[in-house]
Amino acid sequence: MKRILLEVFEYVKIIIIALLITNFLNVFVFSLSEVRQSSMEKTLMENDQLIVERLSYTFGQPQRGDIIVFIDELEVNNTIPARIKRLYEDMLSKIRQKDGHLRLVKRVIGLPGDEINIEDGYVFVNGERLEEEYLSVPTNAKSLDYPLIVQEDSYFVLGDNRTVSLDSRDFGSVPIEKIEGRVMFRFWPVNKFGLVK
Repeated sequence: MKRILLEVFEYVKIIIIALLITNFLNVFVFSLSEVRQSSMEKTLMENDQLIVERLSYTFGQPQRGDIIVFIDELEVNNTIPARIKRLYEDMLSKIRQKDGHLRLVKRVIGLPGDEINIEDGYVFVNGERLEEEYLSVPTNAKSLDYPLIVQEDSYFVLGDNRTVSLDSRDFGSVPIEKIEGRVMFRFWPVNKFGLVK
């Protein structure tokens, strides 16, 4: 009986260690994400599976052109316990086949303090027209007043498919605490496996 209990204890110990390592990786290093909208086409397509890298923004800031994943909620608690709680809530949501925390995938266009203008279908950052070879349609200004200054600790983001994208033109700049990480790889579908730019 004692031997069986020791074996059960060893298995439990292995499971706990595996969970701790998984939690650490998901909260601090990388996570998996799925594209659930068409706002980043043709760069990313609906149902693409992504690896989101978190370390860059732990030690640095988002850069213009980065494709980021952020939480689309009014208030985001970014403490370690809150991140772990979100991880398990999302896992439970998948098991129950319900939606978890809503995440959006967009491209960083404006950094804190940048002046953004949208005019004649083009985006201008600090007075210079942004070269956006990934676009296939002009950029509609929507309802914001331009030019605008990106707030401190926030980022102006746009989808690559500007005709359908819900982005900073609708909800304003995204605070840094809502940003979970930078999209690095697409691992599904297999024929598109590789770095995302």
